[in-house]
Amino acid sequence: AADEDEANPEPIGLLIISGDGAAADPAVRALAERAEHVIAITMFHDLAVGWADLVLPATSSLESDGTLLNLEGRLQRLRRTVIAPVPDELAWISQLAGRFDVELSPHAVVVFDELSAVAFGGVAGFELNGTAPLPARTPYEAPAPAAEVKPATPARPADGHFLGELRLLRYRPLFSGPFVERVGELAFQRPPTELELSTADAERRSIATGDRVVVKSNGTSVELRARINRALVAGVARVADEHADDLHLHVEVLKP
Repeated sequence: AADEDEANPEPIGLLIISGDGAAADPAVRALAERAEHVIAITMFHDLAVGWADLVLPATSSLESDGTLLNLEGRLQRLRRTVIAPVPDELAWISQLAGRFDVELSPHAVVVFDELSAVAFGGVAGFELNGTAPLPARTPYEAPAPAAEVKPATPARPADGHFLGELRLLRYRPLFSGPFVERVGELAFQRPPTELELSTADAERRSIATGDRVVVKSNGTSVELRARINRALVAGVARVADEHADDLHLHVEVLKP
């Protein structure tokens, strides 16, 4: 039954995609293929044209009003510093909802108060001024030591090249995105087409910095230039997201 569910996933009636990162994510694109209708909210029209039914203009972080849950778990109030040349995302959605006789406030503070009881423990919007407190944390409990298990030796094919799979770590550079990728003057900020390997993994495969390597997973292969990263732990390979293509979580790395 599980295999049937994966092969025939449940369709989605309406999918709303907000943000340039989400619009460029292959996993989100896969969800869009299952949706009957797709609304994309993005600053870059080219990211969604052709597969979204409706593309709405998005605002930047300095043009947005609302709330943000940061990486520490702090809920923070966002206030716009400049007025956007177009209505913000909530204003567009509110007007669209009105076409279907659905009441939705175009004001972020009103929507936050409605959602707070469900998503944020009932905190009021006026409490977000100043320093936001961290949420309550449970004390750390060290996990019980696991029994020592010897890793299974992978089967070696007849050609003798297989030396085990590596866990692929994707990353996005600080300066990245469609604007950096499209503007030629910003090409120097794009990450190099290289795969970072730990010293141990590179030595096992007789790979040196600058060598061309083939990265394979599930029928997909990408050719990149290798670079040894002495700070990288063994068993992990690191590559920029835009150069990873359709590679899966576990990959095989070898010299061509």
